[in-house]
Amino acid sequence: MSLDRYRRPRLIVLHPRSTTYEAARAMADNHVGAVLVVEDQRLVGIATDRDLALDVAAAGLDPRTTFLRDVMSDEVTPVDIDDTIQDVVRVMRTHACRRVPVLEEGRPVGIVSLDDLLIERAIDIDTARSIITAQLEVAARFKPAGATSPGAVPQGRGGERARQRRAARAENTYGRLLHACMRQTGLATREQAERALLIVLGNLCSRLTEDEAQHLLAQLPSKLVPQLDATIGGSDKSITPDTIEAELRRALQLSPEAATDVLYATCEVIADSVSAGEIEDVRSELPAAMKDLFPPMPYRRAG
Repeated sequence: MSLDRYRRPRLIVLHPRSTTYEAARAMADNHVGAVLVVEDQRLVGIATDRDLALDVAAAGLDPRTTFLRDVMSDEVTPVDIDDTIQDVVRVMRTHACRRVPVLEEGRPVGIVSLDDLLIERAIDIDTARSIITAQLEVAARFKPAGATSPGAVPQGRGGERARQRRAARAENTYGRLLHACMRQTGLATREQAERALLIVLGNLCSRLTEDEAQHLLAQLPSKLVPQLDATIGGSDKSITPDTIEAELRRALQLSPEAATDVLYATCEVIADSVSAGEIEDVRSELPAAMKDLFPPMPYRRAG
């Protein structure tokens, strides 16, 4: 039996550059828990109400300036309109998800949710339990992968799948940040962009108080934290734009003019990756000579 009954006459679809506020409004207005993210008529991700709650609200991000591309799951696995309920269940179990997009000739035409399957009694209670358990086993700050609640002992192979899924998502988020850094700075390689980002962020974290440095890193990809942990908490007053530019020149073999451009471009990427409120908090702790690295609103993000 095909999945034709899950075809939706009106599918909620947004662009990667749509804001998370727009996504939240679309979910509220249409009484749905997820939106599909499409670019050039191609499915590139899915964003759920859980993503908005945990990755935007809990992280202190501004929903009006945070894009879907920064919080969506871009490893979404769809099914074809001619597939079966069994194919949907396999995807839900393997990828620890409760919603699966349906494609026809490569274009999204519907979505199947775990709620749909339960309401229609398309699956039994044991199957539903296995899907819910796979999702609950995704790692969290105080819960290891494979455990279904904080303090619980991880069970089975589902936890390993969830851990791998979370690691892949973290890598994708970090990759998007490095790509933005390459684009903005004009640096030719991912390695150069990563080096520039670590130099600039490392100096900022050393210049800020420990609390503010931790708040800044909390809004950036998690892969940055272990690389910058040693720089936190210095409040080092010797750090200036000139000292950061000098480090960039040495590390990347740049001219003085190019180092200045890379510094300001990297700061722009950082500003575009966190909330406006967080950037204002960072500016408030920086000396006058460094405040220009992050121009205040409305001049920032004018484009």
